[in-house]
Amino acid sequence: MEIWQYIEILRRPNKTWFFSKDNTEEKINALIKIANEGYSNLICSLTEFLKDDNNEIRETTSKTITHLFKKIDSKKGYYNTLKHCGISKSDIDFYEANFPKDQYVELLAISSLNGSGYVREKAVKKLSQIDSSRAIQFLIYRLADWVLPVRQAALNGINNYKTTNYIDSLIDNLPIFEWLQKVERTNLSGVYQDIIKFIASTNRVYVIENFKKYPDKIRLLLAKHISISLTQKSAELKLLLNDKHFLIRNLAIEHFEMLGESEIDQLLNDKSAKIRLQTLYCLKDQSEFKTIVKGFLADSSATIRNFARFTLKHSNIDFAKFYNDNLQENKQVIGSLSGLAETEGKQYLEIVKSYLKDKKIKIKKTAFLALCKLDEECAYDFAFANLDSQYIGLRNVIIEFLSHIPRQEILTKAKTIYETGNYELKKSMLKLFNKVGGWTAIPDLMIGTIDENENIRQLAFGYLQIWRTRAVRLFSTPKQGEVERAKQIFSFVNETHEDKQYFKTNPVSGLDFYFK
Repeated sequence: MEIWQYIEILRRPNKTWFFSKDNTEEKINALIKIANEGYSNLICSLTEFLKDDNNEIRETTSKTITHLFKKIDSKKGYYNTLKHCGISKSDIDFYEANFPKDQYVELLAISSLNGSGYVREKAVKKLSQIDSSRAIQFLIYRLADWVLPVRQAALNGINNYKTTNYIDSLIDNLPIFEWLQKVERTNLSGVYQDIIKFIASTNRVYVIENFKKYPDKIRLLLAKHISISLTQKSAELKLLLNDKHFLIRNLAIEHFEMLGESEIDQLLNDKSAKIRLQTLYCLKDQSEFKTIVKGFLADSSATIRNFARFTLKHSNIDFAKFYNDNLQENKQVIGSLSGLAETEGKQYLEIVKSYLKDKKIKIKKTAFLALCKLDEECAYDFAFANLDSQYIGLRNVIIEFLSHIPRQEILTKAKTIYETGNYELKKSMLKLFNKVGGWTAIPDLMIGTIDENENIRQLAFGYLQIWRTRAVRLFSTPKQGEVERAKQIFSFVNETHEDKQYFKTNPVSGLDFYFK
């Protein structure tokens, strides 16, 4: 049954005459279906049933509306979805008298987004008095209302909630303040600064003690305000330094002059390359900087390696030899392999090859990438031998490399792997065929659409759509053998689709146009 049919059920009279069958259960079931299958735009079609004569229908309608209300996932979506709801000022009084507090709060929130300024104003005033953390979010929205009395009522309401009981709710809604300031309908900087002062100054001890419990986005907002006005410098800097989010740790660098040696070492060894680099910038005027930066020649970050080499370019260091020495000693392997490739250390090719056998996949993968820059033919031999590697990370970089040099032996091996491989290998080979594209790949993509695995069929179908898009730019003339194979595969695949009906429409329909 369609959603509109459930709405029609709700609009039927509860009873048409004395002996008629009660249809309450049917309406309740319709509301449950709407809640499960419906979308937020339906709220406006349901508000009339909040005043139904049947209490059970009213209750279920309220719960259904609340469920749909919580499906709205964007800030702009609230007003656009709810501004046309048929709610009057007297309806708000009815909701207060007939629904429990938790449902009443949700109905007030919906009313605060109504197209009528009078309804919004009354809803906002009620939200200001309801004593519920849920109200805060919708009061904040109305701080940017285009009607002055509504804005003033919202401001009064927010001031009512500036208590320690609601500090977490105020903190949770800080991102809405940030968003509203970008809307620029009204200047909220004064209100925002007042809230920030209440949170980050008046209740600073509470915020510091509970800092770790907040989600990343909230912690970052709080951290910025803590960083601007450090009070307990040592404890608050430590809070920033030890946070799990790199942007928060990065704030500690703004107070570099306050950091001790151990804190600086901590930043130099941070897992974030951005923080390590920023810390190096802060140290560049120190007399021993060249000694410090030498330890970053083989950093895992290419940016930092380049910075270190630039800094030491007049230091008479043979960078390629430096990286080779590191590899000989099994030190900073990832950065040294990459650095050797960046400095074109072809004379040390053998040491790179030795790491292709490493047990750690990340090292093996980095060694292969280095080999691609130092000796393409050696890289090709390794890629060909490991095209069916069980490690997806290594397999992906191999596919990327081979897609640029799609020799016939590679495509032949890929076809064999597809035919005999497991689900993951089939996905990878389709990925290779897609990257290769052109006339050579189209038969294998068509074959993918009749695979026994539905996920493989869907993946191949997606790649086939990409091929169609690119086909208009295929200016090269296909070889006769490629055309014949494409025609042969098309015929077989087309018949299979007509028989099996894997898709609503045949995915290869019309492809024969390209093979004429």
